Amino acid sequence: MKNKEIWNESNRPNIINSTKLYFQDMFVGAKRMSRADFWWGLFGMTLIAAVLMGLFGWLVTIMPINDFYWSSVWSIAMVMTFGYYIISIWTASIRRLHDRNLRGWWMLSFILPGIGELIMIILTCLPQRNENNNWAKFVEDK
Repeated sequence: MKNKEIWNESNRPNIINSTKLYFQDMFVGAKRMSRADFWWGLFGMTLIAAVLMGLFGWLVTIMPINDFYWSSVWSIAMVMTFGYYIISIWTASIRRLHDRNLRGWWMLSFILPGIGELIMIILTCLPQRNENNNWAKFVEDK
């Protein structure tokens, strides 16, 4: 029987490959994500979001006061960019927790101000766990 890969981990994690994974699995939480892919992808997504939100914010500010239509369009584009950024980070964090054999419920630690962020940074920095992991890396083809 041959193993079929069911999670997306780059053979060579870098800013481009890992950011592609963030986009590819933006709405998927039931997978795993390696530590290198998580951090490189976070860096890439942050760069893309910062550039786009800066551009949209600049476009809103150069619109004349009476041009409500275009300033609204750019404002909505900026908010949508921020929304996609938050969704991609949230689901990638869940996939990273799965790689540690932890449930996505650990994301609720963000409710605790200050300590929640520290908990998540520590958990996403820890190496992967393959023994008895509920989220398999491979499945067998029959």
